[in-house]
Amino acid sequence: MNITVRFSMIAIITVLNATPAIASLQQCIQEQIITAEDSMTVGELRALCQQRLAQQEIETTDNELVPTAIETAISQRIQFEKEAEQNPFALQAHKSNYIILSNNLASANEQPFDDAFPNEDLHFQPWETKFQISLKIPIVRGLFNKADLFVAYTNRSFWQQFNKVGSSPFRDSNHEPEAWLSFRNDSEFLGFRNSVIRTGIVHQSNGQSGGLSRSWNRVYADFIFEQDNWYLSFKPWWRISEHGDEDDNPDIEDYLGYFELSGLYKKGKHSFDFLVRNNLNFGDNHGALQVGWSFPLSKSVRGYVQWFNGYGESLIDYDARSNSLGFGIQLADWL
Repeated sequence: MNITVRFSMIAIITVLNATPAIASLQQCIQEQIITAEDSMTVGELRALCQQRLAQQEIETTDNELVPTAIETAISQRIQFEKEAEQNPFALQAHKSNYIILSNNLASANEQPFDDAFPNEDLHFQPWETKFQISLKIPIVRGLFNKADLFVAYTNRSFWQQFNKVGSSPFRDSNHEPEAWLSFRNDSEFLGFRNSVIRTGIVHQSNGQSGGLSRSWNRVYADFIFEQDNWYLSFKPWWRISEHGDEDDNPDIEDYLGYFELSGLYKKGKHSFDFLVRNNLNFGDNHGALQVGWSFPLSKSVRGYVQWFNGYGESLIDYDARSNSLGFGIQLADWL
């Protein structure tokens, strides 16, 4: 086959409509033209390539492999945590860890402090530093051959950093130890895969005494769902009752509700999160909405913007509405 014929054939093949089947045939013929003998015709080349492609299709079908499951953020997080356990002293992030400069667009709730310290003028300022530190550690893996036992501690504090008149006090600090069993699951609901179910017990208090004391105990279930880049957590709870004279906040469920719905949407290196609580009492409705956006600033630090509106941003404010907007950094996301 002379050089002129070879290049003419390549030119004709190149302009063919490149459907997957034709594209494979085209590539094969182009490869064969380079080494074929001059006596071979176009029809012979095409027949040779068709035969080879048919054989390859048979071999592929006979040796077909089950596709590898797509690695979701939840699967990656679980695998990362198990690998991190090679260091027995390693603590893992639980909820989101951040530090932000927050501004309460509503007036600061000074009523509990006025009641506790009637002779003091606290001069609370709208600007304060809000931070959350949340860590967990696995205690037992494969308990009952089905579950993993975890314990965790979360601290969320509100620091009146710029309140020099009041000696920069911490307006409130909330302490939240908890323990839970985590079960892997593989069921579906409304198109979402329920990949993890957790059930546990949690205590939350602000470490104060007298009229400033706030605390409650709950048992909860937490159903974690995922679909594509969406991750949802539905967390209903039941409050453990306390004796009337020991209950610092008997009406806390009227404001913080009976469940928490939170979620995360990942778009490239950006994450968008939300949290919703509600008491489901439409005659006297109370709840909260929090939304956040995190984005990379460096390899290990992310910028974070957070808006909160509603009740229960802090325990001292469980029955007072807050409307705050904060800007800062996020050190770890919940996924």
